[in-house]
Amino acid sequence: MKKALYLILAVLPLTVTPLQAQDINQAKTLVEQAQNALFSNPKQASYYAAQAAALFPEDQPNEICTQAMILHSQAEQLLGNFDLSIKNLYDAQRYINPANKRQTDQLYSLMGRVYSKLGDYNKGIELNDKATSIFKSLGDSASVAGCYNERGVMHYLLDEFVVAEKFLQRALTINRAQRNLKEIATNLNNLCLYQGDTEKKLSLIQEAIAINKNLDAQWSLGENYNNMGKQYYFGEQYSKALEALQKAYEYAHNIGAKELICDNYEYSSWVYAAIGDYKQAYTRLSQMYALSKELQSSNKLRNIEQEISYKRYQDQKYATEMQEQTYKIELLKRNLWFLGSVLVLGLAFSIFLYKWYKRRKGLQLIEARYQLELSQRELSELKLHQQELELQNIQNALDSSQQEVTSFAVFLRSRNELLDKIREMIKEGYKMDNQALIPHLKKVNAYISQYQSGDKTNNALLLNIEDKSKEFIERLTKEHPNLTQGEKYLATMLRVNLSTKEISMISGNSPKTINMNRYRLRKALNLPTEKDLVEYLQNY
Repeated sequence: MKKALYLILAVLPLTVTPLQAQDINQAKTLVEQAQNALFSNPKQASYYAAQAAALFPEDQPNEICTQAMILHSQAEQLLGNFDLSIKNLYDAQRYINPANKRQTDQLYSLMGRVYSKLGDYNKGIELNDKATSIFKSLGDSASVAGCYNERGVMHYLLDEFVVAEKFLQRALTINRAQRNLKEIATNLNNLCLYQGDTEKKLSLIQEAIAINKNLDAQWSLGENYNNMGKQYYFGEQYSKALEALQKAYEYAHNIGAKELICDNYEYSSWVYAAIGDYKQAYTRLSQMYALSKELQSSNKLRNIEQEISYKRYQDQKYATEMQEQTYKIELLKRNLWFLGSVLVLGLAFSIFLYKWYKRRKGLQLIEARYQLELSQRELSELKLHQQELELQNIQNALDSSQQEVTSFAVFLRSRNELLDKIREMIKEGYKMDNQALIPHLKKVNAYISQYQSGDKTNNALLLNIEDKSKEFIERLTKEHPNLTQGEKYLATMLRVNLSTKEISMISGNSPKTINMNRYRLRKALNLPTEKDLVEYLQNY
């Protein structure tokens, strides 16, 4: 009897205290404050949004709470905290009302943006397409324009500038028609991400700056001046480029926008290299590399996805256990009811009742067993999903190697420019007398010493990449023992998806030689013409 009562009490639903009207009003106020501060002070916006979300009970659908979590995600994205941004979006899914298609669509759009920022462009485009389709069905042209803008940025990141231009111009046309100043400024800014008519693009960015100054959009102004510096670099106006980039850094630093600071380091390294200040160029390049590793940590993303998957697994496990408890309680309740019935109706009727009960219980047990089997199947599927995420982490290690090699290639280009500079200085020395030659040689020696430390660092980087590829080389050699050392080295570079140009910079061979070596490697691996070489090596 005591056991029965304990089980009954164990499955009683917890009483949820309804949110007071004053708390709801406070949450609305905090959401409004977060919205207003989003681009002027992302840190403050993040704080307001987090405070608003904390007022609501867990896992209870609520549009205000969902909006607060969406704003929290947007603020963390502007600060460069992409892992926290995507986590907030996943958490928001627990609070969203399925009937609210607009919020659901907004969630897809933001997820697509964050995934593209983390380098997962396929998933980013997939989510963007889904969001665009729903917004079109709702007749929400403003949100469709927002999706077009994000899609344009994705294609820019993929170096598909013609496609990017098409989507960004579509977005600008819609926003100009609706006089949406903030989004107009966003579209104008993004049209200046890549090279083109410098004077035209400078006029576009000036218009964006004028709008954002009027709106006090500090984050957007940092992005605007970054792109102004980039356009001045394309136009070979290097002093103006450095001036614009300094303004951009001040805006970004003041609000803690790490992504903008990372871009600023990269564009500054271009300008310093162009004017021959290789020391500053290398410093900015090193700063960019260190910060980009923090921003592009796909390991964090995969860990978050695993964490979410594990929570769902635990929730399902708990639901299954509660179902089992309910099943046991039902059995106990029915047994008690049966005994009471026997006492009331008497011995004569008890035999008939018992047979009826036994048949009914058998049917219930069958149904309960079926439900348990369904739950166990769901648990198995969740475990399989976790295994898939672990495989994704393996792929992430490959992506990390590619990033490291690419950074090395960028440094090597800078070093080659330095060597050309030194070669010119030596030629000048041929024309000098002995008195002028010695100071000139000291100057050459200083240039060489300046970059010796960089060689050590990047040699270590390349050794690290080779170490990560050791297992791959062993498998490849076992299957193809006749491969030359050069063919194995080329296979390692192709496996991390380096371009012919990047391999050329690292190896010192011409692109024509690299392409010939690719052909020989394909012949050595006995690959048919329709089989993609890089895909074959990545799946090896």
